[in-house]
Amino acid sequence: MALRKASALKVKGNIDMADPFGRSIRAIAKYPGAILAKTSITPNQLTFIGLLVNCAVAWLIAAGRLNHMATGILIWAAGFFDALDGSVARLTGRVTVFGDFFDSILDRYSDSVIYLGILIYFLREGKSELVILSAVAIIGSLSVSYARAKAESLDQKCEVGLLPRTVRVIILGASFCIGQVFWGLLTVAVLSNLTVVQRVFYVRKNLLK
Repeated sequence: MALRKASALKVKGNIDMADPFGRSIRAIAKYPGAILAKTSITPNQLTFIGLLVNCAVAWLIAAGRLNHMATGILIWAAGFFDALDGSVARLTGRVTVFGDFFDSILDRYSDSVIYLGILIYFLREGKSELVILSAVAIIGSLSVSYARAKAESLDQKCEVGLLPRTVRVIILGASFCIGQVFWGLLTVAVLSNLTVVQRVFYVRKNLLK
């Protein structure tokens, strides 16, 4: 998302193959992206606005201002907004390595603030088991992204795993919408960390070839 050069887009294409949900979201994002591409807003500005949107949603969650259905929908909406910067970048031809780097950093903050908002909400509610699951989900989500970034620094593509970011957002939002937050957080907490293990073994196997 955000600005990317041609080599980064090639990697992005491989990620699409590994993440069909992400591919679908990016396809849908082309339509609002086409509208935004006609304005003066830049992809990096959209990346920063996306972070602000996620922060606003996190604050609403933490403050207990939303019911579970609204929480789930806003989690999905905030996650979808994160796809717009990449869409605008591709449509306007403004793709750079820095944009990819900037987007990756802010995506980690966006992930973290949503889980932090959930954690604070359940802390206020006195639900310790959900607080713990939220914390484990944060650790797992960040570690999935770090595993891929570290692998790529070793010239190893690493898009494998059960729970890429798009799937985590879908599961988390759905768990609120259907009132099964415990199971949603448990799924993300367990499978995101399992994804890290998958990526460790995948990279190890490739490095030993």
